[in-house]
Amino acid sequence: MCLRIVIWDLYPERISQIDKNLHISLRKLGIKGIVTCNSEPPSLMRAGIYHRVPALEINGNFWMCGDSTPGIEACTQLLKKIL
Repeated sequence: MCLRIVIWDLYPERISQIDKNLHISLRKLGIKGIVTCNSEPPSLMRAGIYHRVPALEINGNFWMCGDSTPGIEACTQLLKKIL
């Protein structure tokens, strides 16, 4: 199984931290995945999540992170739920 994960956010520092946490979680669980990001305001507006970032899109489903950066444990728990 190969997950397709998109990080939706406006802030590069937060995108970088989430990307790092996701890769650690994927490796920890032995899951293959492709992580990309989308930080274009028009795309965020069209998706209706501009004011609700950061968000993760995993295989077409959205998970809202609130105003915080999800840590390694939060990413791991989310990925476990998806599997």
